[in-house]
Amino acid sequence: MGARTLQARLTGRLVALAGVVLVAVGTAAVAVTDRVLDASDSAVARASAGATLDALGRELAEGDRPDQALGEVAAAERAQGVRVAVRGAMFAERSSDAPLPDLAPGRCTTTVDADGHHWRACGAADARAAVVAAIPIASHRAAVGELARGMIAVVAVALLALWLAVRRALRAPLAELEALVGWTTRILHAEQAVDPPPARTREIAQLETAFDTLVRRLLEALARERANSAHIAHELRTPLTAMIAELDALPALDERAHAAIARVRTDAARLAEVIEAILVLSEGRPRARAEAVVNVADLAREVAPDGASVDAPDEALIEGDERLVALALRNLVDNARKYGAGVSRVRVSREGDGVSVAVVDEGPGLGEASRARMFDRYWRGSADGEGRGLGLALVQAVAERHGGCAQARPGPGGKGLDVSIRLAPLVGWHEQEPTAR
Repeated sequence: MGARTLQARLTGRLVALAGVVLVAVGTAAVAVTDRVLDASDSAVARASAGATLDALGRELAEGDRPDQALGEVAAAERAQGVRVAVRGAMFAERSSDAPLPDLAPGRCTTTVDADGHHWRACGAADARAAVVAAIPIASHRAAVGELARGMIAVVAVALLALWLAVRRALRAPLAELEALVGWTTRILHAEQAVDPPPARTREIAQLETAFDTLVRRLLEALARERANSAHIAHELRTPLTAMIAELDALPALDERAHAAIARVRTDAARLAEVIEAILVLSEGRPRARAEAVVNVADLAREVAPDGASVDAPDEALIEGDERLVALALRNLVDNARKYGAGVSRVRVSREGDGVSVAVVDEGPGLGEASRARMFDRYWRGSADGEGRGLGLALVQAVAERHGGCAQARPGPGGKGLDVSIRLAPLVGWHEQEPTAR
């Protein structure tokens, strides 16, 4: 399923989405807590400023001097951990402790003293004085910090738990999907109906039922098509074989008649090859391969045309059908001769546990899109009317029947085509002096 499995992608996306939500919730919780504590601190600081004004009024009403009244009030507030600053006509801008900012009545702010401690200061005033009272908020800020760190830990643990839970929850349905993929792959390779795996998820069971019905209908249609093709090809092959035999047995006539017979013989041979290709393509997947040892190197030397170099070992042995392998190699050579301006090289090489036979030409070549389609049935890269679009499809079919594949790539230096067929398994390789012709 690509570089990452479906389980990894789903788990990653769900955890990422949940992570965003958890982080947003945690951030909101910290922000709301901070605002609530700030509002509480502001209320306490305002109350302290108002209480200071009331205390000053009482002290002055009792006849105390302004500085004496301020000292008593400031001492009382200091005992409760509150700092105050008083300004007014009768007060020479005195402060009980460290300097505090000027604040309009009802306004509040956070200030930091020389020791780095945080205070919440609020202002109050009457006709006689303006008071600023500040209360310590270090404990509240520490609480907010602890809450933020706790939220980070909670989010991390929650994401880990969610990741484990999602993986566990996805394991069963994704295992069913994996079994479904394996089932479709078996159908693809076997080209026959295979009972679907059991499914406990309703949607997957419905998908299996629909796919199984579709596959069985397609296989039935494919079987009918192949049976019809094989029947027609068999019916044509017998009289065509007899016709070729009769042409070969005709006595020598004049040159003109001999040329006409040769042309008819060539056309009949081409038709025989088309019928042979239809028969091979109509067989579907191989039932049981004949256990005959085929020397692919000898076949490559036999089909290589005059003038083409042959790079091959003495023996390159596989188990297979010699008739089909020879037919495939002849089609490779014929394709290069028709569309590639002739064969320049035939190469037999080891490729993993198989053997590869390549036919190289120096023609105009094909683009990548055409190379990807050239082994499809009825595809033709030329409109000259000579080909039927079956030769390379037959090459691919023979390769698949022998555990391999056919492929095409640009020739040396980007010129022409290098078309090869891979056959497996390789059962013997004996290399003496490379042969070249």
